[in-house]
Amino acid sequence: MQTLAAFLISIAGSLAYRVLFALGFTVVSYAAFTALADNVVMQFQNQYNSIPGEVLQILNLGGVGQAFGIILGALGSRAALMAGKKLALK
Repeated sequence: MQTLAAFLISIAGSLAYRVLFALGFTVVSYAAFTALADNVVMQFQNQYNSIPGEVLQILNLGGVGQAFGIILGALGSRAALMAGKKLALK
């Protein structure tokens, strides 16, 4: 009985460490990715709004704004999938 209790305690400690490490890493990664994505969006908006009006209208007809949103969504999904693979408990 004592060996079973010692075994369960050793597993619980290791599992708790892995879970807490994964959660901490996820929070830090999410904060860094969010800051990076916000910076990219702000830079794009600043550059996009500095374009002359006529050119901006043509770009809007072509869907450049929507395309940028799709690209950022794809990058966010890719980052989430990569983080999920790295944080999978083995």
